[in-house]
Amino acid sequence: MSLRDCQASLAYPIWWAIFTFMSLATCAIPTTLIFSYANSIVAVLLLFTPAQTSQPVAPMLPDDLNNLPTSTLPADQPTGPSLALKLIMPFIEGYEILGILGQGGMGVVYKARQQKLNRTVALKMLLPSVVGSSGEGQRFRTEVEATASLNHPHIVHIFECGERDGSLFYSMEHIEGSSLQERLSDGPLAGRAAAGYLAKVAAAIEHAHQQGILHRDLKPSNILLDTHDQPHVTDFGIAKRLTDSAGPTRTGSILGTPSYMAPEQASGSKNLTPATDVWGLGALLYCLLTGRPPFLAESLTDTLMQVLENDPAPPRLLNPKVERDLETICLKCLEKDPNQRYPSAAALADDLNHYLAGEPINARSSHLLDRLARELGRSSHDVEFRNWGSLLFWIGLIVFVCHTANFVVAQVGLPLWLRWVSGSVQFILIGLLLWRRLPNRLLPTTAAERQLWSIWIGYFFSLTTVLFILHPVRDFWTTIQVDSSHWELYPHSALLSGFAFFVMGGGYWGGCYAIGLAFFLLAVLMPLNLAIAPLAFGLLWSASLCTLGLRLRRLGRDHNGTGSGV
Repeated sequence: MSLRDCQASLAYPIWWAIFTFMSLATCAIPTTLIFSYANSIVAVLLLFTPAQTSQPVAPMLPDDLNNLPTSTLPADQPTGPSLALKLIMPFIEGYEILGILGQGGMGVVYKARQQKLNRTVALKMLLPSVVGSSGEGQRFRTEVEATASLNHPHIVHIFECGERDGSLFYSMEHIEGSSLQERLSDGPLAGRAAAGYLAKVAAAIEHAHQQGILHRDLKPSNILLDTHDQPHVTDFGIAKRLTDSAGPTRTGSILGTPSYMAPEQASGSKNLTPATDVWGLGALLYCLLTGRPPFLAESLTDTLMQVLENDPAPPRLLNPKVERDLETICLKCLEKDPNQRYPSAAALADDLNHYLAGEPINARSSHLLDRLARELGRSSHDVEFRNWGSLLFWIGLIVFVCHTANFVVAQVGLPLWLRWVSGSVQFILIGLLLWRRLPNRLLPTTAAERQLWSIWIGYFFSLTTVLFILHPVRDFWTTIQVDSSHWELYPHSALLSGFAFFVMGGGYWGGCYAIGLAFFLLAVLMPLNLAIAPLAFGLLWSASLCTLGLRLRRLGRDHNGTGSGV
């Protein structure tokens, strides 16, 4: 193809590029972005524009540059693949770009040679189009600052950082090899191999914690393996300093990979501690043992809901070859309650080393009381109800006052129909309170709220049914005025209340099991002295609601970042 033919074939694409370039300029797009866009157009035109011939011609690929006639190029211009690299790779002073290691929506990682020290490095560059976007530039700088302050054999080291034409970049240690994600392409790892990797990664994360830094995005693709099969932690892009109350995120924002997030991270809480990374290490171990993350659904929302509400399937259920001790270690890391996990990454590393040495692990727990304590502490739907604490306090007060009024009616000898007035006032006040506190969504709007409403509406109709069984309609007015039967509804109410709380124990908070048992016990004891039934029933209901309210208020404070931690 002659030079004239090349000029003719490029005429239309070049005019299109010029028109687009001028359009961007008139829209006040940053100059660096325009230049980057123009350079990309030129590279595409030079590499892929076909010649204008009567026969179809395949696009020119980088390998075709070997066949370009050298007479059309300057004497000092490189030919072949070297020319392709010069056209599509950025120029950064002091570095020779050798190739692309990986790329994503935010940036590109290049393989490069640092010319002054003659060493191979990995060069990570943030795309100009995202440098000015909200938070991305700051997160990139956070990654540089966090990683540069760490010095551990299993953490990738940073050498230099800078800026070129509006693009931020830094050079780091180049790890020749693969990643744990690539290693998993052949299936789950053997237990001892997985434990060996994770023990070293946990030691590296403990070093980061000692320097006051949380990683918050531990996953197989962020663990690189060198030629000696040693793991190296990388990508501190959403790292956070333990002493930084602001950091690169805001309250309610979610950063990280959903399938590997801790529940407190998935809920957008600012109260993150080293226990968050302990969960990430457990999720990483789970994936190494089973070949999949602990939680994975069809959508991002469903995955986050699984993280918040569900327990992971035991690894041995997915991979029977996993040893029980290793499963115990993994599941201890994945406890919903941060206080139930390992106290530090170092403690996890120690237990993994005990396992590798064939010694007893510290996480072993076969005691019934331990299992019962974990079940009582289990919770879900915390996000939906964490702002209901004060509401439950007020409802508890209303319930206590109304049932105490019933007790006074019986003790003073007032007309017994006043207890029905008291009961009606109770329901009216609770309804008004709900209407005032939840004016825009009195009816349930989430699956968790619908389930809760179903439980207590069922409780109300069951109680009404029991009432009419005990007091048929034809005898209603007569029977409610007979002293011997006026409190016989209370044992049935306690029984139904216990059943409702027991159902809530399975779907909301394990502590509701204990509340349900207390109501069952009260239902058994009430017939011994029905005279004090209203007072005992009101006291237990108020204590139960206050217990739930205190727990929800604590969750609300933790979510708003007023507690200790990040």
